[in-house]
Amino acid sequence: MRKRGSAGATGKDASVEGQLDCIKRQIESIEDALIEREAELVDLRVELSAFRLEYDTRVGRKVEALEQVEAELRRCQERVADYRLWGPKGPPGTRAGTPYVSVDEQYRRTWKEPEEPPSGSRSWEEVSRPFRPSGGTHIKALYRQLCRRFHPDLTQDPEERARRTQTMAVVNAAYAARDLAELETLAEKAEQSRWIETGTPEQRLAGLREKLRQLQQRLEEVQHEIRELIDSPAAQMSLDVKLARRHGRDLLAEMTAQLEKELTRKRAELDFMHAQLKQLGITA
Repeated sequence: MRKRGSAGATGKDASVEGQLDCIKRQIESIEDALIEREAELVDLRVELSAFRLEYDTRVGRKVEALEQVEAELRRCQERVADYRLWGPKGPPGTRAGTPYVSVDEQYRRTWKEPEEPPSGSRSWEEVSRPFRPSGGTHIKALYRQLCRRFHPDLTQDPEERARRTQTMAVVNAAYAARDLAELETLAEKAEQSRWIETGTPEQRLAGLREKLRQLQQRLEEVQHEIRELIDSPAAQMSLDVKLARRHGRDLLAEMTAQLEKELTRKRAELDFMHAQLKQLGITA
């Protein structure tokens, strides 16, 4: 009877070990996917940050100037309307100023689809090209290595998670800056992560299942953030700029020229309104 019990226990242990090996393989696969998506997320953030800077430099100032002229024009129009309705003294109280207009709202107001969009449009993934300076492959390999060692989602210990969060902030900053020297320094200090083989097989199995759940959840969060970035107005405009550039067009320059024309027209309209106010004896 003992032999049967021993055999049964051995069979159960073998079953648990088989489950452990299976979950470990799943975790390794999820880790690889998570590291890839984390790198993609950093690349997207860097690329969109560079595009926003270019947009603000070339187009944003014209948008701000146009908003200011339009706000002054609306104020003058209100003064004329109030004069006709209330007489020279105008209505009681004061009027609120023009609210702040966000960058995304600027995109929405100023961006229009090209009248003749480039043929053979392609997706963001096909057109977008993250920065790839010399040594880019080595940099990404180092980033993967450091993610595997320090990513906070790859541990369940709260204190270790806090330490890894701080370290990953440094790693992400170095990767975003493409600082090869800093990444190599961090890699020299990195140690290969190991499975924590403590407790009974059942306890280890429960721990690995929880770790797999956490990794899957984090992967979904990163993928969701990537989709949100790709669908953002800045990303869509950046994609249009890339497509136009491949057809020899400078879309930001076209937008700036269009804004300049609109600004000239609005300024002329504002000058007319100022003259009308002066004629009515109203201080602009």
